[in-house]
Amino acid sequence: MDQKNTDKLVANLLSIFPLMNKKLFPPVQVFHDNELNHTHFFLLKIVEEFGQIRTSDLGKKLAIKKSNLTPLINKLIVKELVTREKAAEDRRVIFIKLTSKGGEFLANREEVLKEEIKRRLTRLQDSEADKLFEAVAQLEGVLKKLNLD
Repeated sequence: MDQKNTDKLVANLLSIFPLMNKKLFPPVQVFHDNELNHTHFFLLKIVEEFGQIRTSDLGKKLAIKKSNLTPLINKLIVKELVTREKAAEDRRVIFIKLTSKGGEFLANREEVLKEEIKRRLTRLQDSEADKLFEAVAQLEGVLKKLNLD
């Protein structure tokens, strides 16, 4: 890809993600009763996906510095949604694990988010929804190929 197209792609990517967040995802009020936000939700989703995850890997996956990640994790620990455990083989390594309460919370909030996104998508005509479906599928495929982990 030439530099002009690369620059245009980068600009488009930087503008589309905030727009997707604003247009598709419900406001933070979905989480207000627990003083949590979307970042907490995505953090919980990653922990759920991996079963347990090192804090350093969690920070990388969320692109969050350790100094910003620690307060997020601490809030989830206080709410008993995750636990922090030291690895038996190396006490310097810390794993984050989802609690059963965290799993229930995540399932409930995920359902709320899904329903709100579905509601918002009903504003689209069928042809628009089909285009969005195809675009998201293609984007997912391309992003999986980047595999920067």
